[in-house]
Amino acid sequence: MARSSKSTLLALGCSAVMAGVLLAPALSPSALAGEKSGVKPGAKQTKLVVGAQAPEFKPDTWIKGAPVESFEPGKVYVVEFWATWCPPCRESIPHLTQLQNKHKDDVTIIGMASHERKGKSGTDDRQQKVASFVKDQGDKMNYTVAFEADGQVSKLWWEAAEQEGIPAAFIVGGNGKIAWIGNPLDETMEKKLEAAIKAARASKPANKKPGDKQPPASPQDPGKK
Repeated sequence: MARSSKSTLLALGCSAVMAGVLLAPALSPSALAGEKSGVKPGAKQTKLVVGAQAPEFKPDTWIKGAPVESFEPGKVYVVEFWATWCPPCRESIPHLTQLQNKHKDDVTIIGMASHERKGKSGTDDRQQKVASFVKDQGDKMNYTVAFEADGQVSKLWWEAAEQEGIPAAFIVGGNGKIAWIGNPLDETMEKKLEAAIKAARASKPANKKPGDKQPPASPQDPGKK
């Protein structure tokens, strides 16, 4: 089965699960974001679309990799929302690792764990659960991973883009704008990522090699004034 067809079936399963989660206020990422960020019920939020400026990205904790303090101009980023309990999210891990290894000089991939669930006993062990999962994955999950408990990043990205399931990925171009939104298992993603890389490279000024010197000025002809 083609990756796109297979991912569609799996994504539908996770979408259904996410729908079930969203129906329960105690587990809803949007409800948590609203409570902790002071967002009033029914407040209108601008939809996040391709071409829009990437929202603020401030997760609670960085589980793996160097923290990304800001989106560096001229560099491409992938922000992927996932959870340890989501089968298609786990399926996307090898693909994202492959892309990170292939484009390590141009792209930083971030797995954003915003939809983790608390334990059955009510104990909030979500961060530990994500950290343990990532550690067990080792090099099979060879990209940056972040975690949040309050759902604020999810609200600004995932909810604002009106996504209904996970995994959901956002490509941020070298200009800091959203270049693509979709399922990371979709074959379209790699093409869009390569296009974003090409555009980012084209926007960079020609780099001089270390030690390069300006050519000496041409001597003036003595016969000319």
